[in-house]
Amino acid sequence: MALYRLIYVSQAIAGLEYRDLIEILQKSEFNNRRAGVTGMLSFGDSMFLQVLEGSRRAICETYNRILLDPRHTHAELIDFSEIDHRDFAIWSMKVLQLSNQEEVRNIILKYSHTETFSPISMTGLQSLNFLREITELYHKGAMDQ
Repeated sequence: MALYRLIYVSQAIAGLEYRDLIEILQKSEFNNRRAGVTGMLSFGDSMFLQVLEGSRRAICETYNRILLDPRHTHAELIDFSEIDHRDFAIWSMKVLQLSNQEEVRNIILKYSHTETFSPISMTGLQSLNFLREITELYHKGAMDQ
């Protein structure tokens, strides 16, 4: 079976709260585990950046379901490509809320033109590398949760 990766960005609706992120995580973990999808969702400055990995069909079905979620708008596909391996295989879904920590802001500055998290301006490779670096920071225990 071929593996695929999809990366997209979207804008959170006004008033999105932490409990909304928890609900997104819980539903995503359940649905993705059943579908064989792995990935990670980052959230900061009212923007979502998400990566999904799995079969083409599972990724497309998951993304179509995500597009219907009223908690975000203006979804834009950044990348959809065939991959050799999963980078986020340990998570059926993980939500990382980006903070104002210096380490997090340094990674944001590396990939953005401003201190504001703006994944809309990132290329597919920049988005993937950003998500990899944020994940690495999380695994080192250097990121607030």
